Amino acid sequence: MADSDPPPSTEVVGYGRPPTQHRFQKGQSGNPSGRPKGRKNAPKTYDPALQPTDRLILEEAYRPVTIREGDTTIELPAIQAAMRALAISAMKGSRLSQKALAEVVRAVEAREASERLTAMENAFEYKQRWTAEIERCAKSGLPDPAPIPHPDDIVIDMRTGAVRTDGPLDEREKKEWDKRLQRRDEAQAEVTEYAGLRKRARTDKQRAFWLEQLHFEQRIFDLLNDLMPERYKAKLEHRSFHADASREGKTLDAFRKKHRSRSRN
Repeated sequence: MADSDPPPSTEVVGYGRPPTQHRFQKGQSGNPSGRPKGRKNAPKTYDPALQPTDRLILEEAYRPVTIREGDTTIELPAIQAAMRALAISAMKGSRLSQKALAEVVRAVEAREASERLTAMENAFEYKQRWTAEIERCAKSGLPDPAPIPHPDDIVIDMRTGAVRTDGPLDEREKKEWDKRLQRRDEAQAEVTEYAGLRKRARTDKQRAFWLEQLHFEQRIFDLLNDLMPERYKAKLEHRSFHADASREGKTLDAFRKKHRSRSRN
């Protein structure tokens, strides 16, 4: 061994006893980037947007509960069961329950009236704005802007303030709506063609065949047309009034009645 070589180490190294140079020094943290000193019991900071309080409240409010009424038991959302209990208490003469129930009812009625008024005002402004724009484009020779929903599809009941839309509300619905209108137009074209072929047929068998084809397409037309709001309804040309033919305005009801009959059987 050369004079410059260090003497062999007698330090015991093994499990739980790392070499001295790799041990933590006294007063020095083994995790410098960890939790600062003195923060052991500091409360965590929560983002209010991530707190599920509202969702939990609503889950409990609509949680099904079973209540007994006379000899029967029924299942209701918890909030409805609570309101029913409040109403029963009010009917039995509790003044506190009567006051609480009246306040709840007044608050709900006031909110609904406010929402109806806002919806009516928004719908009225929308109809006016788009109707004026459509008329402007028509006078200027510009393409129809074709807004969705169309202002003519928005129906406002001025007596009740109720607003409804008798047409597509967005692009997805518009595509489905256009498919139904296209299929109805195709049914009209088929009815017209079959009526002509039946008229030109030379035998009773041919006339019966074309009449059957006409009745099929006429039924398709009526089913689609019956589902349409009044503004979209069309009048079928070359309609057959045969006993086996579908009827305008009654085909959908007949189809539903037939379907219910099959379901029962």
